[in-house]
Amino acid sequence: MSDQTRPSTVSAVGDLLLGAVAGAQHHVRLVSPYLSLPIAQRLAEYAEASTAPWSLITRFDAAAVAGGFLSTAGLRLLVEAGVAVRSLARLHAKVYLVDDEFGVVGSANLTGSGLGTSAAPNRELSVRIEPNALVEVEDQVDAWWGSAASISLSDIAALEAAARALPREAPIVLPEPSEATASVALADLLADARGVNLWVKAQYGEPDADQWRQPFWFSSRRDRIPSFKPRDLVLIYAKEAHACYAIIEVTSEPFHSPAYLLQHGRPESEAERWPWVNETLPRLVPTEGREVRPQDLGFTGQSLQGGHKRLGLTEFAAAARALAGDEEAL
Repeated sequence: MSDQTRPSTVSAVGDLLLGAVAGAQHHVRLVSPYLSLPIAQRLAEYAEASTAPWSLITRFDAAAVAGGFLSTAGLRLLVEAGVAVRSLARLHAKVYLVDDEFGVVGSANLTGSGLGTSAAPNRELSVRIEPNALVEVEDQVDAWWGSAASISLSDIAALEAAARALPREAPIVLPEPSEATASVALADLLADARGVNLWVKAQYGEPDADQWRQPFWFSSRRDRIPSFKPRDLVLIYAKEAHACYAIIEVTSEPFHSPAYLLQHGRPESEAERWPWVNETLPRLVPTEGREVRPQDLGFTGQSLQGGHKRLGLTEFAAAARALAGDEEAL
């Protein structure tokens, strides 16, 4: 085999792929069963600015959504950016084709850890396909596309509903933490997340994990009754660290009590400004100081000016997996 036809291997394909799609002239064809929100955001930006047609074949799997592997928010961004999306049952391949010059086949999903763009990249291996060998790969992708189901925004909403409606016993692929109890706790948390409201809540100051490892509480601003309910799950975001670091469960209805804050050592100014209280219990508070960046979950610190916001199931599940030690979560 000559050097001109010898395929080249790539351990981190992200930079190559993103560079190729940024300059696409004729087509972008993506095949991946899993998709993370940060990668979808970047691809959507390129797709909106592109004159070339874009397509994605993925696998609509409610368990993948519930486990944080397939971002419905990311799928929605791609559809809104003009990407044609289809779902193919039993899809496991990862194939990326741009124009008639760039092709990659390998193990890397459209996630930061898969493409090697995250802080904790997977050990992946992809093969760069030379232009003169792309026809066979394109023919296979054509065949898959012809048998795949077209996806609309309403289909994505239905997938989200299906993920939330999964029975508690429905299996979800999990990492293998060093402690068996951690795996059980994560499985229980992801199962519980399907049937409740999911939130991210801002906290002033640096992360303080110890306070969340016991029955505790948080407070909300005075201008409206907060929507937190018992059993809701809340991801805690530390403003000073710009990171999320704990998951707690709400155990009480909100109650208005400045006196409660004063009894717990808060200054009078804080008690007056944040008088609505919800009590909590710990659900996932890592001892290793793990953190998740808000941009990996599709929001910024500025979007939490009101103190809290709802979080999608996929992004909540990805955050939980990352805090539990799954390096492939984002």
